[in-house]
Amino acid sequence: MDAIEKAYKNLLHRKVGLFNAEIIATALIRNDDFRVKVIEMPREIVLGNGVVTVALDRTLMVNDFFYPQVGLENHLAGHRLRTGLWVNNRFTWFGNGWQVEMKYLPETLVSKCIARNPDFDIELEINDAVHYFLSLYLRKMAINNLNGVARKVRVFFAHDFHLYGEENGDTAMYEPVLNALVHYKRRRCFLMNGTTDKKEGMKQFATGYKESMGKEGTWKDAEDGDLQGNPIAQGAVDSVMSFEIEIEPKSTRTLYYWIACGKSLSGARDLNSRVKATGVEQLLLETENYWSAWVTDKTWT
Repeated sequence: MDAIEKAYKNLLHRKVGLFNAEIIATALIRNDDFRVKVIEMPREIVLGNGVVTVALDRTLMVNDFFYPQVGLENHLAGHRLRTGLWVNNRFTWFGNGWQVEMKYLPETLVSKCIARNPDFDIELEINDAVHYFLSLYLRKMAINNLNGVARKVRVFFAHDFHLYGEENGDTAMYEPVLNALVHYKRRRCFLMNGTTDKKEGMKQFATGYKESMGKEGTWKDAEDGDLQGNPIAQGAVDSVMSFEIEIEPKSTRTLYYWIACGKSLSGARDLNSRVKATGVEQLLLETENYWSAWVTDKTWT
């Protein structure tokens, strides 16, 4: 029995589901430590816990977002969650001029990615994870200013959800009490939030329309470095949020971002509160420790 088959059967035994077993087993085996050659996956990084599964492509953009059952409801339906940066009056989305290295932390389902953009003198160290049992997607982004002068950096997260895999009928709105963005439809609710290492929350936001009447989407609004602040949109909609960080010369600042998934707004809000109370750093550590212990469990062999 080869290593992939062992991983696959072990995951099935733990009742994570057929589809999730396949993608997580393959993701685990792709760690360098296993020294096993496998067929290249259509997604570079796959993260999941049996309820939420997130897949990233080679540009560090999220291409698949499954909840609450893997393989049944892809809430992106062929679209993306984008990340972009605005530095010195210039804007770039991931994928445009970025040099990206993507792998997992050893024996975990936590990513360890490096993204460099020589034109912007910026290097990012990124860890992504789906919490091992909470319905949370987490991202930690360490932003290294390689330049010799202090700079103001704005980071943008664009959300092009198609809830239930459907094009219309979504609502995107700003939640002022939490200073967060929310996408919802029927029994699906995603709450997006974040904070800097100095406890600075979301700086700007916008919601708007896409895929109709020639509109590309609100993500285009980010490319001038400013967002217009429209608080709610319904139908075929998307949203963008931004964070602003001032970084000293040759220094590093850290940004934390998360998506709380629920079947109601109250459920997503409860998870958001838990992230704020515990911290993304601790939640990432919990997830790393869980998968490391899981892989070395005696039942693995």
